[in-house]
Amino acid sequence: MKLNTDRYKYKELSKWYKKPNTQSFKRIINNQCSEMKSFIGGKHALFIGLSDFKKKFESLKYISFLSINELEPLDFSNNTNKLPFEDDSYDVIIIMHALDYTDDPYKFIRELDRITTDDGRIVIIGFNNFSLWGALKPLMNKFSMPWSLNFYSLYSVREWFKILGYDTSYKETRGLIPIISKNISKYLEKINILQKFLAPNIGGLYFYIFNKKTTPLTPVKLRFKEKYVVGAFSKSSLNRVK
Repeated sequence: MKLNTDRYKYKELSKWYKKPNTQSFKRIINNQCSEMKSFIGGKHALFIGLSDFKKKFESLKYISFLSINELEPLDFSNNTNKLPFEDDSYDVIIIMHALDYTDDPYKFIRELDRITTDDGRIVIIGFNNFSLWGALKPLMNKFSMPWSLNFYSLYSVREWFKILGYDTSYKETRGLIPIISKNISKYLEKINILQKFLAPNIGGLYFYIFNKKTTPLTPVKLRFKEKYVVGAFSKSSLNRVK
């Protein structure tokens, strides 16, 4: 079984973010990414997803920064179930909407876990199903963007990582209203501020940072309920030793 992604959806989503009426959502992501950078750290980073946003994460502090701009590495060729990276390869992995157009999200997350180092961080950005966006999705054209993508709730994404032993160190949602007109765009900043305090979990875009937990091996001192006393050897035993 392959962990494929949909090339068509990837390309259409990239086009969608270039449209004039979606620039407000692009600004929301760019502003949020700037805030998230202070929570990430790390030395070796891997970026998977829309290349439009990778510059927000590029930094001189990284010893290595690899960006997968296209989909070939996510196609898992030769019928394998693995990403083309060694175990424990990266301490920072950024997923920009890649979960939204992946056929099997949980297998994809398990692969991310495999290549993430101990105490590494996974940054993931996607569309929140528990939002006005998710409520409108069944009513919209399922062949148009972003409605043709997979939307996942905050709870689902958190539980997938929790099962694999990750802690949530950062969680935000933004973009309450999915359709922005010129009249609404004037009040967008005020709407975002109100949404942050009054409805923090129902924004159309979610922003997560998960920390991989490690359990150190702690030596356990054995305690015996009874005392064991070793008696002296008998003389006959000592003679046999000679």
